[in-house]
Amino acid sequence: MTATDAAPDPVPAAERRWQDLLERIHDLEARVAATTSTINAALDHHLARLDTLRHQLAHPAWPLDAPDPGSPQTRPANNRPT
Repeated sequence: MTATDAAPDPVPAAERRWQDLLERIHDLEARVAATTSTINAALDHHLARLDTLRHQLAHPAWPLDAPDPGSPQTRPANNRPT
């Protein structure tokens, strides 16, 4: 307040508005940082999975497990009439 009148100075109200705006900006920055962190973690997870799949396709497990030569899967069916 000034000494000449009973009205409050406009400066504290303006400072309060600026402070409110700065707090809102800070809150938005914190939310953006948290969201960005979550998105980066998800992207890292998916990229790691893609890298694993790429590696598996580029380097398959050879030789593939072959059935035993005498097993039923490798013998031809007996189609001769009896």
